Amino acid sequence: MKTSYKATAWVGAGGLGLLVLGVVVVMFLNTPRSISKESSVEPITPKLIANNSPIAESPISPPAELVGPRLPPIDYPLGSIGFACDVNKFPPAVVYWSFEPDRREIRPQEKDPSVALQNEECSTTVEQQMYAINPYLWGKENETWGTHLAFEFVNIDNPLTFERIFTDPTGDFVRVQEALARPECQLGQNVGNWQLKETCHADAILNYALVTRFCYQEEYYNFIVDYRYGNGVNNRTRQSYRKEDNPTPEQDRSMWIQELEGRWVREKCKTLDPSLDLQSPVHTELRKQIHLLQPEKSLNATLIDLAARLGDAAAGLTYPFSVGSWVDHVEYGEEGYKHSPFTPWFTTKRFDDPKDLFTKHPPSAERMRRLVRLFAEERTQDGISIDYNHEALVQYLCTPPYYTSPWVDEDTIPEPPSCRTIVIELHQEFHDNQTILGYIATFEDVAMRLDVYE
Repeated sequence: MKTSYKATAWVGAGGLGLLVLGVVVVMFLNTPRSISKESSVEPITPKLIANNSPIAESPISPPAELVGPRLPPIDYPLGSIGFACDVNKFPPAVVYWSFEPDRREIRPQEKDPSVALQNEECSTTVEQQMYAINPYLWGKENETWGTHLAFEFVNIDNPLTFERIFTDPTGDFVRVQEALARPECQLGQNVGNWQLKETCHADAILNYALVTRFCYQEEYYNFIVDYRYGNGVNNRTRQSYRKEDNPTPEQDRSMWIQELEGRWVREKCKTLDPSLDLQSPVHTELRKQIHLLQPEKSLNATLIDLAARLGDAAAGLTYPFSVGSWVDHVEYGEEGYKHSPFTPWFTTKRFDDPKDLFTKHPPSAERMRRLVRLFAEERTQDGISIDYNHEALVQYLCTPPYYTSPWVDEDTIPEPPSCRTIVIELHQEFHDNQTILGYIATFEDVAMRLDVYE
């Protein structure tokens, strides 16, 4: 069991009165506060008030300052964001965010998170780690359900990462315009032609759609990366904690790391040419052209679907799913899965429905019986082949955390069987089926190599 720490706030204010040779000089000393960039309140500067009256009026007490016990340090490894950005010196997040903006304090012994990215080592480390992340998986590392998990199941030639979408946004936009100027690239609805992947710049179309979504659609950005509390649906996306949750020091500081990641995206977007904004008046005709491809959808969803129909494998893994409901908002309802080698994952009865395949249930013979077939399947269509990520599939089946219904008491859930136990059961069940036994052997080898078999 992890120890929890609860930060408290106490009131501190001081005044000092000195009486010298019958002249009363009252000094009200308010220590200047270091205000984070989020605050719109100016620091209170010390004031010296002279009064010849023998009795000074009582000052109005200043608002409570943000103080409290410092959290025990986390042993962040060299090269991590926690280490490079000195997150141990940030104020406790649950205390900081529990105050109104004009009462948030950065004490002298603490570092201001809002300026942390101005440090080159911190900024470089955040960028290196963000560059390796798939935007669809960002902040969902611990989620146990959602079709975005499909991105983890396969290796693709040109993996989708933040580095990919931010490498050349201007060039990608030029390539999008070139593609849409060619009649053969303007595929109608429910029409795909993966042979046009290169000539119609399918990868650039997906890159530009995601840059537009993160950098020029404020409502979508807030939906994904707003780390504040009480946002309901967003709390399913990111790990947020309140004081009453009694988060561990590591959990508390994880919110600051998330904040740094979000700030990095914001700063990256600020470096882009404003003319890349698809909503700019100069792109009125281009917007109309995109809209005609799928009038019922948003421009971004239309572009992502088009990228999938033109053969971009990453776009082919997109599904209209959100953290808030099974069916996503129309605004973000890309459906690239309908025109890719992955279509059977989402549409056949082999997995009952996508929720079954993409929910991280505890291991069982029935679940392994379905998933283990993916270890030997080869699916190639129109030159696009599926290279399954066997390690991800084993981790998905054999390692917690597993999905727990919010209406179920976790303490009542029995310990799931080990993957070894399940493999033994399947060996007995398929003792005369060499094909299935071959699948199981591959699974077993990977599980033992990853040390998650027992």
